[in-house]
Amino acid sequence: MREIPRKSDLIKKIQNLISGHESRKTVSEWAFDIYNDDSLRISDPMISNYLEMLGAVDLPSSDRNYLYTESDFREWISELNCS
Repeated sequence: MREIPRKSDLIKKIQNLISGHESRKTVSEWAFDIYNDDSLRISDPMISNYLEMLGAVDLPSSDRNYLYTESDFREWISELNCS
C-alpha cells in the first residue's frame, strides 16, 4: 500500500529535479499517482497542493520550456522548510 509523502519526501523529489537525478516526467508521474490514489486521504492541504504542482512539472509553457522553473523549485523547498 502506498503512503502519503511527508514534506521531507517532497523536498527530496524537488532536490532530485534540480540535480537532474530524476526527470520531470518521473516526478510528475509519481506525484499524480499519489494525488489520484482514491485509497489515500491526504488531509494536509500543503502536501496536496505540492503534489498537484509536482504533477505539473513536466508541462510546457508558452514563453519557456516548462511551466515551472528551477527558481520555482527552490522557492518550493524554502516554503516547505518554513512550514
